[in-house]
Amino acid sequence: MVRPRADSTMTPSSFLQRRPLLSYTVLTFVISWGGILMVLAATGFDLATPQATEFALLFLLMLAGPSVSGFALIALMDGRAGLQELWSRLIRWKVGAGWYAVALLTAPLLLLTVLLLLGALVSPDFAPRFHWAMFAVGLLAGSFEEIGWTGFATPRLLSRHHPWIAGLLLGLVWAMWHLLVDLRYNSAAMGSGWILQFAIVYVSTLTPFRILMTWVYSNTSSVLLAVLMHASYTGALMAFFPATTFGQGMLWQLLFAIALWAAALVAVRRAKRRSPSSAFIQRDGPILGRAK
Repeated sequence: MVRPRADSTMTPSSFLQRRPLLSYTVLTFVISWGGILMVLAATGFDLATPQATEFALLFLLMLAGPSVSGFALIALMDGRAGLQELWSRLIRWKVGAGWYAVALLTAPLLLLTVLLLLGALVSPDFAPRFHWAMFAVGLLAGSFEEIGWTGFATPRLLSRHHPWIAGLLLGLVWAMWHLLVDLRYNSAAMGSGWILQFAIVYVSTLTPFRILMTWVYSNTSSVLLAVLMHASYTGALMAFFPATTFGQGMLWQLLFAIALWAAALVAVRRAKRRSPSSAFIQRDGPILGRAK
């Protein structure tokens, strides 16, 4: 007797359930990079003369990638229960004052320390500029991006990996996600130095900072705290950015990256591996993050 073969066809829904992180990454890049490529195509891929009018559009496209993909995949995979659970993590504010201090002060204090020391010991050109209103831009970026990076990707990575590995993997993806927009605005002006700039400004800094963010989330399960931490990083860079030359800029940003890696290593030593059962619970199909 010949038994009928089981239907092995993989539907879009089953693929999302089996490969949620791959699906999230691809969709995020498709939205952000696809939109940016359309904008570049409209300008004839002229990298030498970025248009001032396109900046707002590119900014919105970058924000749409991680936020829309994260929200959409949670809705498709987990339905209303998943969206409700995301909301509960987004408004989770009872996490302890110490975690707020880590989230809000780590990036600004490390950056100010680097700039003030260089300003005192090397050149006054390194002195930070205090444009406090720019923190609002950081809050906007964090509010949208972390719906996806922390709301969707981080808990799923933590169900499989130690916080430092989860943070390392997501940090590299996060850094590379910025590549196309940075290519648009900096490659022509910087020439061959652009690759070095990107490696230091994005890969070398965002990776350890995401490790720190993942460590904080693994102890708090708060997307709200991730939003604030992201805002503190982006806001501090934009508010304190000094008027330096290219070489000076590479120096202070390299030292800032080293400081972030040192902080990340301290966090790694404190982090404990979370088992999948502590990171997630299964509830009638959808995967939901457990509240602490």
